[in-house]
Amino acid sequence: MAQRTDGRSTGVLSDPPAPYEYEEEFVPRPCTVTPTRVVEYPNRDLPEGLSQNLSQRFDEIEEAYGVSYYEMATTVQSKVGGYPGWLQQPDWPYCRCGRRMDHLLSITATEPVEGRWFPLDERKPEGSGPRQWTESADTDVDAIGHGMDMGDLGGVYLFVCAKCPDMPSAHRYDC
Repeated sequence: MAQRTDGRSTGVLSDPPAPYEYEEEFVPRPCTVTPTRVVEYPNRDLPEGLSQNLSQRFDEIEEAYGVSYYEMATTVQSKVGGYPGWLQQPDWPYCRCGRRMDHLLSITATEPVEGRWFPLDERKPEGSGPRQWTESADTDVDAIGHGMDMGDLGGVYLFVCAKCPDMPSAHRYDC
């Protein structure tokens, strides 16, 4: 929003301000944010022993749907809430009160380009039959998301402790 000298807003800027000096590869390309409500489940951070107890069910899921539970449980993309899409071993931060912090926000290098996590507004129109996942053409894939690489295609995860009055925060890098 543009600001007047008295601090009140005058509307939306026609062009975003450019930094004085910058390297093109570190500036996100213009993109839109289209919230899609989804339900996620723990991925690599299932409680100890639960993964082993459910291994037969996970095999059945992979056989039936062609993807593993771990690919279906959590999306690795920029998002608010849900579970971190850990690429490495989970590294949840703990608050000074001793409680595990809540995942607040993920900013990742990539966005899904097919399958369960492909954004609904990016999918091609479908017929009257059951919903089918659609794949993007290679030329469309590069246009999805903000276009910035973080580390080795990983991301940054932000956490907060909502139980503490000052809401301490922490972050983790995963690449």
